[in-house]
Amino acid sequence: MAAALVSFILGQLATITFETAWQELKLVIGVEEEVRKLQSNFEAIQEVVEDAEVKQVMDKSVKRWIDKLKDVAYDMEDVLDEWTTALSKLKTDEAESASVPKKKVRLSRLPFNLGGQVVRGYDIGDKIRRINVELDEIAKEKDRNHFARSEITQPRRLERTTAYVDVSEIKGRNDVRDNIVSKLTSDEGSIQTVSIIGMCGIGKTALAQLVVNHVKGQNSFDDVVWVCVSDFFDQIKIAREILEGLGCGSSRDLISLQGLLDNIAEKVRDRKVFIVFDDVWTEREADWEALRAALQHCKHGIRILVTTRKESVVKVIRSSHVFRLELLSDEICWEILKSKAFFGRGESERRDLEDVGMRIAKKCKGLALAAKELGSLLRQKRRRVEWERVLNSGFWELEVAEEYIFRPLLLSYYDLPSTIRRCLLYCAIFPKDYVMGKDELIVHSKMQGFLNSVDDDSEMELKGEEYFEYLADRSLFQDLERDDYGNIFVGKMHDLVHDCLLFMTKDEIVTKEVDSKETWNLDLVSKRARHSSIKISQPNSFPICINGVEKLRTLITIGESYDVTSEGLKKLFSEAKCLRLLDFQLPRIRKVSEEIQPESVCDLRNLEYLNIVNCSELPKEMEKLINLKYLYTRDCNRLSHYPKGIGRLTSLQRLDRIIARVDCNHSKDFSVGDFQNLDLLRGDLWLELEGNWINIEEFERAKLHKKIHLMELRVVFRSNNAGHEMKDNFIKALNPRPNFHIHFFGI
Repeated sequence: MAAALVSFILGQLATITFETAWQELKLVIGVEEEVRKLQSNFEAIQEVVEDAEVKQVMDKSVKRWIDKLKDVAYDMEDVLDEWTTALSKLKTDEAESASVPKKKVRLSRLPFNLGGQVVRGYDIGDKIRRINVELDEIAKEKDRNHFARSEITQPRRLERTTAYVDVSEIKGRNDVRDNIVSKLTSDEGSIQTVSIIGMCGIGKTALAQLVVNHVKGQNSFDDVVWVCVSDFFDQIKIAREILEGLGCGSSRDLISLQGLLDNIAEKVRDRKVFIVFDDVWTEREADWEALRAALQHCKHGIRILVTTRKESVVKVIRSSHVFRLELLSDEICWEILKSKAFFGRGESERRDLEDVGMRIAKKCKGLALAAKELGSLLRQKRRRVEWERVLNSGFWELEVAEEYIFRPLLLSYYDLPSTIRRCLLYCAIFPKDYVMGKDELIVHSKMQGFLNSVDDDSEMELKGEEYFEYLADRSLFQDLERDDYGNIFVGKMHDLVHDCLLFMTKDEIVTKEVDSKETWNLDLVSKRARHSSIKISQPNSFPICINGVEKLRTLITIGESYDVTSEGLKKLFSEAKCLRLLDFQLPRIRKVSEEIQPESVCDLRNLEYLNIVNCSELPKEMEKLINLKYLYTRDCNRLSHYPKGIGRLTSLQRLDRIIARVDCNHSKDFSVGDFQNLDLLRGDLWLELEGNWINIEEFERAKLHKKIHLMELRVVFRSNNAGHEMKDNFIKALNPRPNFHIHFFGI
């Protein structure tokens, strides 16, 4: 995430330094030099941050350096947000008072009043200076750590797999083994390729070993060759391993790939050969072409078994049969775990620990690797209280997790481009077993700046789809659901992947589950929280107090119904000035205190996304939320009107529902004509019309037909007098463009 953050900051600095207002800011004495120094430091750090992100896995001092760098990068992004928001506020105010003569004032000296905060050019400059002091120290530490300047995509795999295994330890895979063997021993085609695909730790290599031992016992092939490919596809190394597996002894005398492939082609010509390529990562078809051509010289047919985490690999190697491994049952996980944990224990001791052990096995969520490592950990723990401590701990808190469970998962993480890594890490904010919609993750990614490599909103959405499918392709999402066209639209993250992400983002992403009925407090002061989610497991009260939210960018509430109190929300909105995304996505809010003043949310000037449910009134001063892009209120069934200020939210892109007057330009309530400046609206809109007749002037002012990104209206007339005549008048007044879809309800 640090690499993506640094790149984003540099991009923002490069863009903003060309703006007139930024030029004015640099007139403050010394600020121009500070900005130049800031860019220089970030550029120097950018050269080595990829290497540092890899090394942090094994080196705690590097992890601390990365954490400090992320803090400073976040702080700098907050400063840029503050300045951009101040400029937007200034432009809005100038547009509204264009007709009033005024004296020209230099921007660097101009105060911007943002909900009680006064932002001056001098304030911004001072913050940049303070950030530079911190960044100077980080840059010095960079030199002391001697990071490599070349980009390293992922740590190399240390262990090498072989075909040798104790088959009695592999459980729950005999049926799929028999199906694979059946495909491999059929007479179909000259080259038959079978692929095993699944997430890290699910047991792909173990299944391949089981298959190899089975076919060896059947004497189905003249030669059985095992090649551990791993993360780097070295054609010469792989060709040498194949020759050694074919009984050619040492092939070190052969230097060229051509010579090696000539020998392979000759050796396989009159033999029946089975080759396993374990742990394949390469997605380049060119890596396979020469080897495939050499193997085609086999007269009796080559059989190939490939294990991989990536769907894209399956396509590249032209698999004739694909086996997507299912998660093991809790019962099988228990069998694996107890075979390790109970080794050397007496019958009485086993009986005492069995019930705890079975519950621990459920934590594995079907992953053989987790069951195996937890079993090895529990073998060293003799007392029941120690087993219970393991049961009640998260994976990231266990001593075996980082080295033996998370490290294989990190191979998948570092295989991702840095921009997609940041998106994946953010997924830790969602609770376990959360069904994550593709569109939901795309919107969140846009709000957090993960998709800012492109400017156009449509391009951002395409980039977001690409990121989601990229993660799904690498088995980082599971339980995928597809539409009629084969496109993924929802998925879930395995608990182990989620725990690994929490381990990597601890302090940065803070999640809390509430299962008590008592009012409670949430303390983030000791954390460096930027994103937080609260899952309410049973009817409860929203936290009366959340401390340490000054740098919080995201707050999501998920789960059961709850009571909202005035004290909790007022404190939250008054302190969390950096919030970009606020999502109260609980199924229902049981009770909202009458004391709550919804206007307090309007102090959140950086807010870009607001999703609320069961609210009876929206703030009257909504126009203060000048950065708001997404406003979701569809589940606020008690709303009787929307404030007129929504019409001034010119950044608004998505509005799922709104009530609009069609009979007049109301002084306080949103009217159809207030759509006038909402030119960025896109997608579809649920439009509820209030009034007994159609005011043509209002529709002319709205210019809805010019909202080129708005594709569909779902229209409801709230008046009891509405009929087909009013519907016809609506269509006539709207003057819709071709291919614009309108659906009417209740007529």
